[in-house]
This record gives sequence, structure tokens and C-alpha cells, in this order.
Amino acid sequence: MSNQAAVHSIEALKDLRVALALFSEDAMSALGAVEMEVRRTVQWLQHDRRMYWQDQIKRRREQVASAKAELFRRQLAKRPDSSPSCTEQKEILRRAEASLHEAEMRLAMVKKWDPTLQQALFEYHGSTRRIKDLASGDVLRAMLKLERMVDALEAYLRVAPPSGRGEASPLESIANTILDEEPETEPTAQEEEPDEGKPLT
Repeated sequence: MSNQAAVHSIEALKDLRVALALFSEDAMSALGAVEMEVRRTVQWLQHDRRMYWQDQIKRRREQVASAKAELFRRQLAKRPDSSPSCTEQKEILRRAEASLHEAEMRLAMVKKWDPTLQQALFEYHGSTRRIKDLASGDVLRAMLKLERMVDALEAYLRVAPPSGRGEASPLESIANTILDEEPETEPTAQEEEPDEGKPLT
């Protein structure tokens, strides 16, 4: 396994660290905004709507009771020689009863949707837990690691490289010795083969 790293740009590592920081901030901000909206929805459904329709049922029951009482009084006002019309009172009672039925249906829907909302919230928190852990934990650890890498690389670049004018390395010394030696001259043909016309000394 090689211990070498091919790093072409320290600035790219710094840019990556900044990008990770922005991602973490944006992700946590978005998750926070969604969480606030979820809480508002839960508050609206479980408390505001429930209390509103419970109050409306109470009020509309009173309207139904009032309409029934008015119709009863109208019916008591009948005489053998005259019978006043009860059409208007009956219509008021019908509308009051319809309004009460609507409020009861609305409250039933609120109660019905409550467990459905709780299940949806459970699934939502389960699906966002990984990205929340990533943005709040993994990204921060990656940023710290990148920061250490950048610091180490910048410290490495601050180390002065060999100047080349100092003491030569052993290999350089050997190479210089070899290059500085005069090459041995090869014997000429006359030195190798004596002339037959001359006597040997």
C-alpha cells in the first residue's frame, strides 16, 4: 500500500471544506424550518382545531335548543280559529341541526387524522435522522479532518527544499567521481603489433 498522496491543489481542499460547511448549515436550517412547520401543524390539528370544533359543537347545540324552543312556542300559539305558520321556525331548526352535524363531523375528522399524523411524523423523523446525523456529525468530522490535512500540507510546503549546492549525496559523489576521471586511452595498432622491419629491442 502506497503512503504517497497525489495532492494537486490545497485550495481545492479548502474549497471543499467551505462547501461542506455551507451544506451542513443549509441542511440543518432546512430541517429546522420543516420541524417548526411540523410542530405548527401538530399544534393546529391536536389543539386549535380540536378546541375550536368542541366549542362550535357547544354553541350549535345551544342554537338547536333555541330553535326547538321557538318552534315549540310557535306550535303552542295555535288556536282553533287560527293556526300560525311554523315554516320559518322549522327552517331555522333544520339549519341549526345541519350546522351541528357539520361540527360533529369536523371534530370526528380531527380525531381520525390525529393517529395518521403521528404515524407520518414517525416515518418522517426516521427518514431524516440519517441526513441530520450526516449534517451535524459526519460533516463536522470531515471538516476537521480536512483542516488537519490542509495544515499538514501547508507545514510541509514551508519546509525548505534541498538547495543542490550543499554537500552532495553519496550517489551524487560517486557519479561526480566517475565523470571527473580521465578515460584510459586504448593502445594503438602500432603498439599492439611491432613492426616486422625493425629489430626487437
